[in-house]
Amino acid sequence: MKIAIDGPAGSGKSTIAKILSKELNLPYLDTGKVYRAFAYIAKEEGIDMTNTKQVLSLFDKAPVVHISVVKTEVSIGGKCLDVELKGEDTGRYASMMGSIPEFRERMVKFFRKLVGDAQVVAEGRDVGTHIFPDAPIKLFITASLEERARRRFLELSGVSFQEVLKALAERDKRDMERPIYPFKPAEDAIIVDTTGKSIEQAVEEVLRIIKGRAIKSRE
Repeated sequence: MKIAIDGPAGSGKSTIAKILSKELNLPYLDTGKVYRAFAYIAKEEGIDMTNTKQVLSLFDKAPVVHISVVKTEVSIGGKCLDVELKGEDTGRYASMMGSIPEFRERMVKFFRKLVGDAQVVAEGRDVGTHIFPDAPIKLFITASLEERARRRFLELSGVSFQEVLKALAERDKRDMERPIYPFKPAEDAIIVDTTGKSIEQAVEEVLRIIKGRAIKSRE
């Protein structure tokens, strides 16, 4: 079983994906965290984001990724990265890198090789559309821009609500206007709007969807 979960930042997709990973005892792949790890390396090494050759050279020093139940661990040179990957600046950098077609194509291959034929709960922004298009269960978790900004604002420090709102709107626009791999739901994805819902309500809805799909597949 592969469960592909896509959605914008602040929609609740990461929390939902982790809970599903635990409930179903499946490895959890946070593709966004891996993108941020590449972005972290690029920033540390002063990679010119306008130079595709330089950006692609990051795969020569790619982070080590290990997935398990509820965990996506990323390390560089034996150092596990976590706090270093958080923050709007790293997210903006990762989004910029994701706008480079050649880099995104290499990332798709990177993720497919990482998972292989194994079962997984994978979440990101193009998991169902491009990374695992054959996944039997595809979900698109979303929420209103204001709701997502409020959630992100509560997680961060040192930034205003308006700054978070603007950053999310700009990232959404940039990702949706990508010439290749534009950010959008897969055609067969089920949309789950979490606006005004608790995480418990959202997870209950998603589990009902998964159970329904599982029953249909056995019929």
